[in-house]
Amino acid sequence: MNVADARILHLFANYKWTGPADPAIRAAARLRALGLDVTFAQGIVTHRGGEHRMAEELARAGVPVVVGLELRKHFHLGALLRDVRALRRLIARDRCDLLHCHLPADHLIAALAVRGLPQPPAIVRSLYDPEPPPRGLRSRAAFRATFGAIAPARAAADGVVAGFGLPPGRVLLQPPVTEPRRLDGPDLRAAWGLDGRHRVVGITARIQPHRRFDLLWATARAVVDAVPHARFVLLGRGNERDVREHVTEPIARLGLQGHVVLPGYQKGAAYDAALRTLDAFLFLVPGSDGTCRAVCDAMAFGRPVVCTRAGILPELMASPRPGETPGHACEDTPAALSAALVRYLRDDPLRARDGAAALRRAREDMDPVAAARRTAARYQQALSTRGEARR
Repeated sequence: MNVADARILHLFANYKWTGPADPAIRAAARLRALGLDVTFAQGIVTHRGGEHRMAEELARAGVPVVVGLELRKHFHLGALLRDVRALRRLIARDRCDLLHCHLPADHLIAALAVRGLPQPPAIVRSLYDPEPPPRGLRSRAAFRATFGAIAPARAAADGVVAGFGLPPGRVLLQPPVTEPRRLDGPDLRAAWGLDGRHRVVGITARIQPHRRFDLLWATARAVVDAVPHARFVLLGRGNERDVREHVTEPIARLGLQGHVVLPGYQKGAAYDAALRTLDAFLFLVPGSDGTCRAVCDAMAFGRPVVCTRAGILPELMASPRPGETPGHACEDTPAALSAALVRYLRDDPLRARDGAAALRRAREDMDPVAAARRTAARYQQALSTRGEARR
């Protein structure tokens, strides 16, 4: 079967705007832009009072949806069995040829739904962490019915080969992607009370205890001591208690009140304007998105990055072009992180050179159109051997 004639359904078992949600929707939209018949299963379950952000963003992206599955994030036997039956009916009704799974729960639903079908849809799984999934009972069952996987990092790709027996030729190593950005648009320097003297470091992070805000403020204090006109901008939100304990109180304790800007969570054009304002970007700990989309977004604006060596971050900083450095992955200490930031803030040519390398890394290695074409090619490979999870 030719991929251009195939019917492809994406599954995402979460209604919240969690880390992998944005890349999953963008992938579906880009595949549709290539002319593929892609739809997205929109879960019908939300918590009481919960915002169905997935529905909002799918509509914004123009991706057609199908409903009828609960698609719960966490394991629930009754919901699992209902979704398996509903997906089997959907496969028969829409004559689905391929299921693209994005999260562990929907992967298991797909694997159980295709069991015993005379001509089962092929299954492809996207991974969003730099390490492979844990090799538990449910993940083993899911991967037994899976044709191939798309992995963002070498360790994840090698891990699904070693841990689940996928043939290496069916695992696509695909770096995270980021959309092209308009570089010459408005910024927020004046709105934040900053002028040409100031050097601005930004960080995007939800305000939560595990995101290492202690490390952030200790680093900021060391940078400000060396570069008094440095300013740190925190783009993120959190509950009242976490904001107080991890942001406002430590800022006051360290005497950083005049050196930190707190605009809160930004999205869309406002987030783009915020990133244009920065001179450098700082990132400490991956959150729910193991691909560290915030780092890729900053690179798409030509901002050099200073980060720790957690997760996928060292791979993002490793340009395939010899001599180019889009940023530095450092030890997770205030001394190491502040030293790298101070070099950028004091050395305009260095900052410009590494910023240009970051922009090339984003545009050439994280190109979403090229990624969509590689995914379509993997679909074609799966469809050519449809019905064979393994051979």
